[in-house]
Amino acid sequence: MDFETALGAVEELSKLEPRNLTLAQLALRWILEFPAVTCSIPGAKRPGQVQENLAASDRPPLTRAIMKKIRAIYDDRIKELVHHYW
Repeated sequence: MDFETALGAVEELSKLEPRNLTLAQLALRWILEFPAVTCSIPGAKRPGQVQENLAASDRPPLTRAIMKKIRAIYDDRIKELVHHYW
């Protein structure tokens, strides 16, 4: 995937952030919404990032509307570039 496409997707995703989630927490919450996923293994360089990541699992599930918007961003910007890898 090219850098500009990735930046555009991040910009769109950042507009979706519920007020109580950072973009990293949104990504972790999204991963945890799938029944087949039992855990996520995020990276962190600072203790604050560890705390932020841990807090994502305590947040309420994402709404259907946000999940639908994330799916649309994936379908519109990313799918064609990466989906063939799996």
